[in-house]
Amino acid sequence: MRCVGAILLAAMSSIAMGANCEWVYLSSFQSLPQSQKWTFQGSTASNASASSGVLVYGPAGTGSTTYWDADVPPHAMDFTKFDWSIEAEVRLTGATHGNVSGYRRGGFVLAISDKNGRWIIADIGSSRLSIRNDNTGTSDPQVNVDLASGFHVVRLTAGPTGGRLSVDGQQLLTMPLGTGNTPNRANFGDGSVLASATLTEVKRVQIIPAQEPCPGDVNCDTFVDDLDFVTFVYGYNLLDCSDPAMTPKCPADLNRDGIVDDLDFQLFVRMYDVLECFPG
Repeated sequence: MRCVGAILLAAMSSIAMGANCEWVYLSSFQSLPQSQKWTFQGSTASNASASSGVLVYGPAGTGSTTYWDADVPPHAMDFTKFDWSIEAEVRLTGATHGNVSGYRRGGFVLAISDKNGRWIIADIGSSRLSIRNDNTGTSDPQVNVDLASGFHVVRLTAGPTGGRLSVDGQQLLTMPLGTGNTPNRANFGDGSVLASATLTEVKRVQIIPAQEPCPGDVNCDTFVDDLDFVTFVYGYNLLDCSDPAMTPKCPADLNRDGIVDDLDFQLFVRMYDVLECFPG
């Protein structure tokens, strides 16, 4: 077994480590995405508010951006192993889509890239959307869809078979993944200075792995290592999953019996010895 003693004292800290494999924004919590594990990366918030139970912002004009990036752990996503998706439930009013100055851009964007910079982006307007795997996207596939008349679920998926875009469960577009993008990112919002939207309304955004993490991989990086051990020992010291100080969703409870005990430790050690969740 690999040495874990050096990290044991650090794991005894009373500070819980963040640990689960879900990145979800729910506007029903009446808080902005930056309060729910997302980082604001845009140049202006465009009057963003979630006080009504729906994230609204706008008008979002050309020359500025309003978007949020998920705080995904380093090395979490690997599109050669299995699918990852970013899904948004949105309604778009006056969101543009088209070719501008040699680039195709939409007033709302979903983007996802893995740890090696493989990526796909969806450019989305009120009445048309497209996907691209390069910076220009002017000749990439597009389709007309009404996203203005009500809320719709748009899902962008990247995985071993490439990129796919669906609306309300119906797959509409596919294309190969691009390479060389910023690694390990997933974001949503008005991500382009070439597009605009009068009003953007968002109920939910979620990053979804197609395959559940293996037991013990609490930070979802496809390895069971010392970082996971820190979180496991923290839960082991608290014991009871109902303890208010427990890491959300009690990820150290590997057998799901409501407590973190020696049975969970035995399961964790087995995966810690294996190290890699999905070899090959």
